[in-house]
Amino acid sequence: MVFILMFDKIHSLEDEIRFSLFKFKVPRHPRPAWDFQYVIHRVQEDHAYGFKGRLIWKKFVSPEDCLNEYRHWQETLPNNGTAKDQK
Repeated sequence: MVFILMFDKIHSLEDEIRFSLFKFKVPRHPRPAWDFQYVIHRVQEDHAYGFKGRLIWKKFVSPEDCLNEYRHWQETLPNNGTAKDQK
């Protein structure tokens, strides 16, 4: 199986997506947990913030298939997923 977590942007002067991995130490059954944070650097009143994301859970085919999933999704975003849409 493959778990694909996609975002339309990662980092800008205004905001960023940060990834985290937590290693829970449970005897004989380690359980890593992946997470992300959406960080806004300088919050301004009456200003909209946000991002678009997509999660895929499916049978793993190949690394190329994973890239094709992202490319296909990126093509469906307004302005091909550029941050201009976020304001």
